[in-house]
Amino acid sequence: MEARVESRALWGRVGAIALPLGIILLVAATAVHPSREDVMNHAAVFREYAQTDAWIAIHFTQWLASLVFFGGLVALYFAMTPKREGATALARFGLVAVVLTAASITMLQAVDGVALKWAVDAWADAPADQEPSALAAAMGLRWTEYALQSYSNILLGLTLIFFGLAIAYGAAYSRWPGWLAAASGIAWIIHGLMVSYVGLFDSAPRLVALVLMAVWAFVMAVQMWPGRRRSRAARTAAPSGPLTA
Repeated sequence: MEARVESRALWGRVGAIALPLGIILLVAATAVHPSREDVMNHAAVFREYAQTDAWIAIHFTQWLASLVFFGGLVALYFAMTPKREGATALARFGLVAVVLTAASITMLQAVDGVALKWAVDAWADAPADQEPSALAAAMGLRWTEYALQSYSNILLGLTLIFFGLAIAYGAAYSRWPGWLAAASGIAWIIHGLMVSYVGLFDSAPRLVALVLMAVWAFVMAVQMWPGRRRSRAARTAAPSGPLTA
């Protein structure tokens, strides 16, 4: 029993650090991501990408940030699913969705962060007679990026919905943050579907999804810290009745 408590405490610490750290790293990498040009003006935005020496490093950082965040979700799974402590079936679906989302985002960053950079560099350096074919190659990768963006956002949305519902219907943590995660997940799915039909753009659902996910990550960091968990458990177990002097 004591070993189980210590294991939960360890996973809680890992998750409490990894969830907000992933968000911080993602915000830092995105802040330096080149974004002056209209993302749907392909010639202009490809030229901007070609002139960005840090392009590959930025996307490696975004990938690392995603993996850290997903590591926090894995830690959350192991911290919240001991016996009688949560909606374990929902959490298991969430764990599977984490693996699928991590794989999808890894492919996305490989295409966007490496392959597209090589393609736009080749287009920028191509002789005039080869520019149309080089641009067509870059556009093929861009459209592949659209597909990966769409499915990655939808999978991330499903992941947050599963974990959110597991929290909301479980007993391991306060239930209200679960609805934050679920709302963020719905917004991610809406944005992912929009990308499929429109392309890359900063939609209102994406902004809502990012804000809610960030707030949820920091709230859960507080909830998952072992001392906080024990104090909540003690309050829940305290007998009710009139106060005595």
